Amino acid sequence: MANPRFGITPNDDNTGRVITYSYYNPAYAATLLVAPNASCTSYVVQQLTGAATINSSTGNAMPLDKITFLFNADSSNRVVTFGTGFSTSGTLTVTASKKASASFMYDGTSFVEVSRAITA
Repeated sequence: MANPRFGITPNDDNTGRVITYSYYNPAYAATLLVAPNASCTSYVVQQLTGAATINSSTGNAMPLDKITFLFNADSSNRVVTFGTGFSTSGTLTVTASKKASASFMYDGTSFVEVSRAITA
């Protein structure tokens, strides 16, 4: 018997949409444009060596799609700004030689921040 919260076949959600996953490992750049194309997309950005601004193309996004970012800083504190396509609580400062993550969920208009963490 299928759980009504999920679809009746593997990898389906209750809208009948196939659940898909994408993984990207982009090189550091001062400005990154991300274009999520799956229900769950992960970006492990290569080592931050300067400040970064991340913008999102929302053309392929569907409500409740998720994006997770993982960052690691070099030997200096690095500031990440989430620009176009994001709704956040502000910039994210990744402490020198540490890692940080930020997760977002699409609300039909923009990717809304749902969590962030910085390693101690």
